Amino acid sequence: MNAEFRSLPDLDLWPCGLLVIDADGVITKTNAALRDWLKQDDGAPDTKIRLVDILTPASRIFFETHLRPILFYEGEFAEVSLELLRRDGSRFGVYVNGRAVRPDGQMTEAYFCIFKNEQRQSFERELVQRRRESDEFRILVESSPHAIVSSDKSFKIHAWNPAAERLFGYSKDEVMGRRFDHLLVPQDELDELEIKVPDVIAGEVLRSESVRLHKDGRALHVERSFAAIRDENQSHTGFVTMYSDIAKRKESEDRIKTLLHEINHRSKNLLTIVEVIARQTARRYQGDAFLAIFSNRLRSLASNQDVLLNSGSIHVDLDALARAQLTHLVDVSDAQVNIAGPTVHLNESVSQAVGMAIFELATNAAKYGALSQESGKVDLTWEITGDDTPTLKICWLESGGPLVSPPTRTGFGSQVTGLLLEGTTSGETRHDFAADGLRWSFSAPMDQMT
Repeated sequence: MNAEFRSLPDLDLWPCGLLVIDADGVITKTNAALRDWLKQDDGAPDTKIRLVDILTPASRIFFETHLRPILFYEGEFAEVSLELLRRDGSRFGVYVNGRAVRPDGQMTEAYFCIFKNEQRQSFERELVQRRRESDEFRILVESSPHAIVSSDKSFKIHAWNPAAERLFGYSKDEVMGRRFDHLLVPQDELDELEIKVPDVIAGEVLRSESVRLHKDGRALHVERSFAAIRDENQSHTGFVTMYSDIAKRKESEDRIKTLLHEINHRSKNLLTIVEVIARQTARRYQGDAFLAIFSNRLRSLASNQDVLLNSGSIHVDLDALARAQLTHLVDVSDAQVNIAGPTVHLNESVSQAVGMAIFELATNAAKYGALSQESGKVDLTWEITGDDTPTLKICWLESGGPLVSPPTRTGFGSQVTGLLLEGTTSGETRHDFAADGLRWSFSAPMDQMT
């Protein structure tokens, strides 16, 4: 084998490194490729150089403790990673295949085929980096508070993070391989999705508020981001969608709309109340007395607004709340108004709802009902009934005013004294538009009020 090896005339044409050592580990033959890598002259190798002399310290230890015994006992090894050392101190990585010549069981020579592994190492480093980036991305997706759903080109799900499980109610095992458009998208949105898909594939990222379906059939308000996935060749391979739950935001927007509607409604009422106050004050007072009384009542009206707006900060006494709603219209100590009931402290949300209802009743009474005439009277009373499940009952009774007829339409005022109050307190309201005056009542469990 040695003679055959040495007789090959074209060893220097081989694209790999070739090296031969004797029984003592001294290099006896190298080819041009290896000499070029080691930056050696083209002449014959220095017979005093051993293989371990061109290995880095770590590779030298590994060769002596592992590879040499393997060659001696087993005769060969394959694809072992080592580092070679140039004379200038620089180093480079290689993969080595080795085979020993062992006549009579003793190693006389060893042949090594050496491959430079810079490209392979670079590839491995790239794989490691991509694996690291993949792991980081996976952790990011897994820990994201937003639901992230990834699918192939036919919408079949192949990624479903924990936030998606929490939002939509499906476990990962339940959805893998199923089409997300059939699973999550309401029937009436499928056509719109089909229209948008070509634009998304072309590169557009679709962002919008939408509705998606929970496992139990509930409609969920979400904000979505829908984009195409592409491979390294920029070929479309699938879709990724991120969903954010905006239910609380929607609730806040609805509350804001209600409050704005209320502000608009109350502002119009306030202008009417100012007119009523001016008219009623003018019937009794003239000159300087009119200005003094009128100014006091306007200040009372402003104070009433403060009581209503600040009622959310602490529990509010029902008697104080009721008087605040009427003081700007009439003298609550006058016989025209009767306010009576036991001590009751209302919680934040209930005090606002009850205050709005009494304000609405008082405003309507001043505009159209008993408080629009001097002969009119209003009784606002409340009581607590029941022992096992105490109930608060509030009654508003008008008398002595103009004839009353039921309203021809239902406006915001009707909601304030009806549905909105009932929804806040789990209570019941009744409106009786008797000819001699409005009769309104409200009842709710005390545990919902305080």
